[in-house]
Amino acid sequence: MEEAVPMWILCPVCGGRVVTEHEDKANRCEYCGSPVLGPSQSRDCVNHPGTLAKEVCSVCGDLVCEECMEVRVGQYGGKLFTIINCNKAECQVANSWAKPLNREYQRLTNFDWSDRIDNWVLRVSGLGAVLMMLFELMFVILMLWIQYFTPWGRATPSPIPNIFLVGDTVIILSITGNFLSAVILQTALQVYVHERQLTSGAFLLGLLILETAFLFFRGLYFNLLAFPEAWLIPLLLTCFSFATILVFFGSLAAIGVGIKKHNQTVEAKKALGLH
Repeated sequence: MEEAVPMWILCPVCGGRVVTEHEDKANRCEYCGSPVLGPSQSRDCVNHPGTLAKEVCSVCGDLVCEECMEVRVGQYGGKLFTIINCNKAECQVANSWAKPLNREYQRLTNFDWSDRIDNWVLRVSGLGAVLMMLFELMFVILMLWIQYFTPWGRATPSPIPNIFLVGDTVIILSITGNFLSAVILQTALQVYVHERQLTSGAFLLGLLILETAFLFFRGLYFNLLAFPEAWLIPLLLTCFSFATILVFFGSLAAIGVGIKKHNQTVEAKKALGLH
C-alpha cells in the first residue's frame, strides 16, 4: 500500500511550504511561525458563527472577528511587529511582550498630514547627498590630476604637502571625504522615517557642517588658493554649494517636521494620560 503524500500549501506571509496537518484548523508555518488556515477550515469567527472572521490569532490559530480580536504591537529583534490575539487568557499571556494597540493614541499620532512634506524632504536631501558624493568623486579625480599631471603639482618641492609619498595626503583625505559623504547619504535616507526624523535631520545638519569645514580644510591644506588656474576655486565652490544648499534645506525641513511630530506625540500621551 502506497504511503500517503502529505498535502501542503504556501504560507501567505513568507511563501514557505506548510504541511496541512489539520484540514479544519490552522497550521503553523515552520519558517516564519505564521498560522495558515486549513483548506476546509471554517472562515467564521470561533465565537460568533455566521460572522466572517477578520484575523487569525497568532498563538492558537483561531479565527476571530473584529469584536473578538486584540491588536498588539511590539519590538522583537529590533523590528516592529503587529500581532493579533484572540480573547483567551493563555493567548494574551503568550504575547504579553507586545503591548495592546491604543487606537485612540494611534488616531492622535496620525502623521498623514506630513506625507507630502516627507516626500519633498527625502527627495531634496537625498538628491543633495548624491550630488555631494559625486562632488567628492570629482574632487579626488581633480586633485590627482593637479598633483600628477600639472606643472604646478609636479613642482619640487611639491606645493601639496605629503607624508611619505607624493600624493599620499590627497588619497587619504579624499577617502575620508568620500566616507563622510557616504554617511551623509545614509543619514539623508533616514529623514523619511517618522521615529528618526528629528534625530536624523539634526545629525544630517551636523554632518553637513563637518563636511563643509573639512572641504575648506582640504582646500587650504592643499594650497589650492595658490593654484595658477583661476577656474578651479569657483568650480569647486559652485558644485559644492549646490549640493550643500539642498542638504541644508532638507535637514532643516526634517528638523521642523520632526519637532512638530514630537510635539504631536507628547500631546497625545498627555491627553490619554500615558505619561
